[in-house]
Amino acid sequence: MTHVERFQELLAEQPGDWAFFEVYVALEDPLRLNEARVALARANARPLKEPGGHDFAITVANTHGHGAAPGVVRSALSLLDRLEIEGHTWGGEAYSTLRPAPPHRYGP
Repeated sequence: MTHVERFQELLAEQPGDWAFFEVYVALEDPLRLNEARVALARANARPLKEPGGHDFAITVANTHGHGAAPGVVRSALSLLDRLEIEGHTWGGEAYSTLRPAPPHRYGP
């Protein structure tokens, strides 16, 4: 299964009111790490600081908030597929409540 196909499955599993969720990508070949970093940069992928050092976390935002849009994440993962960088993609925790910041009460 490609990275994009797995991401599409993760999107389909989300509830209707999801705000954002985490997607994780692990590479099979750590020698392709630099190529993967460049491909995933458009989605603001963060390298995970764990032994091995070839895993990434991506925050996907639904309509607003902190995270990349699903289309941007899909295009970044499609670059991994086109470059034939193998690995696996899985979902993390999803959040369905996101409240905007309260209005600023003091100031000019």
